[in-house]
Amino acid sequence: MPDFVKKSLNKYQHPTPSKPQHAPTKATPINYGAKVQAPTPDDETPLLTPEGIRQVQDIVGTFAWYSRATDPTMAQTLSSIAGRQSKATQQLREEVTHFLDYCATHPDAQVRFHASDMVLALHSDASHLSEPGSKSRAAGHFYLTNNGTKDLDNGTILTLSKIIKHVMGSAGESEMASLYYNCKNAVPLKTTLEEMGHSQPKTRVTTDNASAVGLIDKSMTPKRAKSYDQRFNWLKCREAQKLFDLVWGKGTNNRADYHSKRHPTNVYKEKRSSYVAAAA
Repeated sequence: MPDFVKKSLNKYQHPTPSKPQHAPTKATPINYGAKVQAPTPDDETPLLTPEGIRQVQDIVGTFAWYSRATDPTMAQTLSSIAGRQSKATQQLREEVTHFLDYCATHPDAQVRFHASDMVLALHSDASHLSEPGSKSRAAGHFYLTNNGTKDLDNGTILTLSKIIKHVMGSAGESEMASLYYNCKNAVPLKTTLEEMGHSQPKTRVTTDNASAVGLIDKSMTPKRAKSYDQRFNWLKCREAQKLFDLVWGKGTNNRADYHSKRHPTNVYKEKRSSYVAAAA
């Protein structure tokens, strides 16, 4: 989408930052030595005026479309801002400014697709207690690859990054919820591809949580899974119908990890080229 970012920044009268901003959002502070992961603290800064809130909402609406079409690296940040936009605060306004600096630093992104057998595959990940209100985040990276075991590192056709509606009781429960959200989104994509003439084997779903895979493929026996019973059984049902093939993969190779949480700037700089290509 050539010049889309430039025109949008002009619309919001956002100046070019004095220093390049390579991260769409600030990293979550690291609490060294903590034995228990604490929830994200609530924002207690003053509320914006109604006009300020409307501008935040307008910015989110503008770039949410661009993120889905061209630049998936914005997905997590926009989702986080959107979840708080109706009661936008001064802190949120600062996050929006940070995000616009990132847009100005990295305009005109491109997604590169490679020829493939049009077989759907996806990576799933979650971050536990990473959003205000003790909420967690589900993330997914959907792409088209080849038949067989040789995976193709292809451009994304869908990026999922959304706050899980309910408060999750554990990291394992968050991972299960993320698998549920991602597999639900995969079903209509599979149907669409089949109706286009591309037969679909079992969709390979890669997760870095061994417990989630074990519970669904019955290599592990659940004893305390009642709190996520519905999601758990839906996944077991679809796995029994041979719709999905859940596999474990290293977290460092999970492409949904980028969209599940806030990272340090060096991670964004290193991983950005895996998702988008710079404009020629």
